[in-house]
This record gives sequence, C-alpha cells and structure tokens, in this order.
Amino acid sequence: MKKEVEKELQKLIRTATNKSLVPEDFEGICKSVNVVRMYYDISFDSNGYRGVGDEKNDSHFQVVELYDLKVKSGIKKVFTFFYSGNEYVHACIEFAEGIEEQDIDMDTCGILADVIYILVSRQNMRLMLDYAESHDALTGIPNLKAVSSKYMSSVVRNPDVKYVVLYINVKDFKYINDRGGVHLGDFAMAKLAKKLEGYIREDEGICRVGGDNFAFFIRRDNLELMLDRLKSVRVDGLIGLRNNSHRFSFRIGVSDTEVKEFGARLEEASTACIMGRSVLKKDVVIYNLELSEIINYNNSVVAAFADALTGNEFVPYFQPKVNMCTGEILGLEALCRWVRNGEVVEPMDFIPQLDRKGMITELDMAMLESACKSISKWKKMGLKVPVVSVNFSKKNIFVPDIERKIISIIDNNDVGCDLIEIEITETVHESEISRLIEFVRILKNYGIKISIDDFGTGYSSLSLIHNINADEVKIDQSFVKRLAYEDKAVMLVESIINIAERLNMQVIAEGVENAEEGRILLKLGCKIVQGFYYEKPVSCEKTADILGSHSYRTIKI
Repeated sequence: MKKEVEKELQKLIRTATNKSLVPEDFEGICKSVNVVRMYYDISFDSNGYRGVGDEKNDSHFQVVELYDLKVKSGIKKVFTFFYSGNEYVHACIEFAEGIEEQDIDMDTCGILADVIYILVSRQNMRLMLDYAESHDALTGIPNLKAVSSKYMSSVVRNPDVKYVVLYINVKDFKYINDRGGVHLGDFAMAKLAKKLEGYIREDEGICRVGGDNFAFFIRRDNLELMLDRLKSVRVDGLIGLRNNSHRFSFRIGVSDTEVKEFGARLEEASTACIMGRSVLKKDVVIYNLELSEIINYNNSVVAAFADALTGNEFVPYFQPKVNMCTGEILGLEALCRWVRNGEVVEPMDFIPQLDRKGMITELDMAMLESACKSISKWKKMGLKVPVVSVNFSKKNIFVPDIERKIISIIDNNDVGCDLIEIEITETVHESEISRLIEFVRILKNYGIKISIDDFGTGYSSLSLIHNINADEVKIDQSFVKRLAYEDKAVMLVESIINIAERLNMQVIAEGVENAEEGRILLKLGCKIVQGFYYEKPVSCEKTADILGSHSYRTIKI
C-alpha cells in the first residue's frame, strides 16, 4: 500500500473515533486512489428484512453516499459483505474516467472497502444506540428522557413563554388488542403516536411514557386547541376493526403551575389524570391548589386509617327500613361513620379513598363486628331486633376464607345468622360472577340473607339477579329522586318491582325523603323504604330507643 494511501487511511480511522463521518472526511483517501464516488447499499428482501435485495425493485435498497465529486466516472468495483449468509452490503467504488484496470490496486481497494464497512457499521451502530436512547422502541417518537431535555431547552430559550404539561391515558385501548390481537395493538399504538406527534409545534414535545400513556409539553396558548383535538383522534389503516379505523379518546391531566422541573410537572399531570378517573369522574382535570388539597386530604385519610381502626373510631350508625303501610321497622342498615376528634366524618369523605387503596375489606369486617356487638347489646336489653344489613365491597369475595371469617364473627358475638344480611354492590364485573355465586351460596347455607344494593345503576343488573339467589333488591335513590317528574324512572322502577316479585325477592327503595315519593312507590307496589323521611342514620344508643318505643307514621295512597 502506498505511503500516501496508508497515511490517509490512518487519518480517516482517527477521525472516525472522534465524530460521525461526513463526505469531506473521505476526500483524502478517495483522492489518493483516484476514486470519484464511493457509496454502499444495504439490501433488503421483499418483506423488508435485511438480506438479498430484489433486483427488480430498487426500493429494497437503501443507498448511503459516502463521497461523490459529481463528475463522470469510469470503472466501478463492487465489494460484497454478508449478513447471516446472505448478501447484505455492497461497497461500491467508482474511479475517475480514464483510469485503466492496470492502474487499480485491488488489494488496496479491498482493504479500503473493508475499513469503510467497519467504520460505517460502527458509525451506524452509534446512531442506532443514540436513537434507541432517545426514542420509544414501539412508536418511534421521542421517549421521556428526550422530551424532558427538550422541555428544559424550550424553557431556557423562551423565558417569556408559559408551558403546560399534559399526561394522557388512552381510553379502552384493550378493545384494540381484544379485537385484533397484540400485533394490531402495537401497530395502532405506533400510528396513534405519529398522529399525536403531528399536533405539536416546533418548540413543544411529546413522548410515550409506557403502556397506553403519553406526555406532552405545549405552549399554554395551544392548550385549548390541543384539548379540542384530543376529544377524538381517528386512526385509519387498522385492518380488522370496523371500517378499518378507530376513534381514540383520552383521560387528560394538566399541570399548569409555576413548577419548572419537568419531572415534577409530569407527576402533577399524572396525579390529575388519575384523580379524574378514580375520584372526580372527569376526562380533563387541571392540577391546581384545590386538587392538591383533595390529594393531601386523601393521603391523610389513608395514613390515619390503621390507628383509627385500632382506636375504634369507625362506628356503625343504623337507619331503619320501614313498612310504609304499617309503620313497622322491618330491618336496619349499618352505615359506617368515622368519629374523629369528636366530629362525625361522612362516608363519602373516606370510603372511596380506602376502597382505592384496598383497605375497604378491613373496614367491612370491622363494621360487621361492630354491628354484631350492637345486636348482642340490644338482645341483652330485651329488645326485638330486626335483621341488620352490613355493606360488603365486592373486593371481599376474593379474601381467603372470607365466609369462615364472617361466620366466626357472628358466632363469637352470639348473634344468630338469621339476623344478618350482607349487602353486595350491584356493579359487579362478569369475571367475578362465578366467585360471587359461590360466596352467596355458602352464606345462605348458614342462613345469612343477601341483598343486592344500588340495583339498576350498573351494567349487570339482570345478569346478577338471574345468577344470584338474593333475598332482597334495593332500588337506588337516584331512581327514587326522579319518580315525581320523570316517566322513564317510573317505568324502570315498576319493572324492577315486578321482576323482583316474580323472583320472590323483597324490594326496598332507598333515599325516600318525602311522603310524595312514598305514595308513588306504594302505587308501584313497593311498601318498604328507608330514608330521611323516616329517620337519618343514628347511633347504637339512639337505635335502641327507637327499637324500644318507636313506631313510624304510615303513608296512604
């Protein structure tokens, strides 16, 4: 090899160790061997995989120019490299016009091709690693690290611009996987990501943060437009879905605070999104002081739960179930109250938080224990005690040996199983039905009654009463409130009453607050109610007074 060629080759290698190669870096070595154009192609098969190229279709070759003087060339030499036994890379060297075969040192050119292949492969690998480090593997859009860096750059470059951060969750993405499989799900996610990426401006950013979640940072003056766009995003080309397309909608949390660090703002937006889904039941929630106070309160509830449970701060208040025709008390419902620092905390201020954190099962068992102790106390006072119902979250049915634990609590307090009724929520998922059937069967074998609470508010009402051998259905108060002015509510309640009667189930209506609601229910065939018209939930001691001496006024049609 000529000294000049060797020198230029060494120079090229040193350059490649410090930076990515550009055409000018190849100029010295090319001139030393009279090369006017140098390039290589990566061949792909007909399916787009690396391998033997399709000679009839140039689109299967990715040509990478290394050096080109833009002059007419003469002899062309091709050096073939292999990948898994197939042709993969063709290194092409074109010599200046007038150069003859005898003027070409093939050994030098072969070494040159080898070195170029090694250097360029290394360079491509570096680019691939850089790309992988800053882009999401599935969708090809930037990842969290890249967007976080871009956010800080945008904030520094545009100090007068206010940016907001969005955390968005794709609604019901499982539908895509269920309909078309994981491959369609991945394809749809990639297409959706590219569609969303097209919504941002040059100084804004988007990334996928895992699963079916994305994050944006955008100018505040672009927020209204972005939220409008995100109401419905159509993606086409999804073979296997209806019309080969799908409209995506989102749950969105927005951070519009003065916090500067991207990670902290993304946490705010994520929290807002989660609160929207689990607590506020809103698709768009903006993180602000009010939301922060709600979160802090929820956290304080969870933190205080263990000590409050040990300290017997959770107590049952009882609300009578009354026969409107006779004024007789036919039952009691034990409703949980939290007596904290002398103040009574209402259930909606702590039950949802404990339910989300998986603590509700402990609370339910504590309420059953307290209700049984109250019954035992009333019996010792010589009072006639009606059936007492206790609410049970559907989460309880998956607690190991839950039935045995329930029976043990009842027996340990010397309370007959015939005095206990378990109220289960109506909104149960189909996947839970089989376990719920077993749960109910075992409890009824012991003589415990079963009530279906909030009937008509979920998605499995008829399925539940068809599969569950319940003793009672409770018409949700949301229907009762509309009876006086909505014909549809009247028809629905009447249907529930007729179905329950034909299935030999007792019907009770919740939330009755006035005589007019009671009269309408009587006309429809429902005699038993509970609500403020008769009594608010009261303490164990007050309930004892009611059981000992009280009968309620009747309602006449």
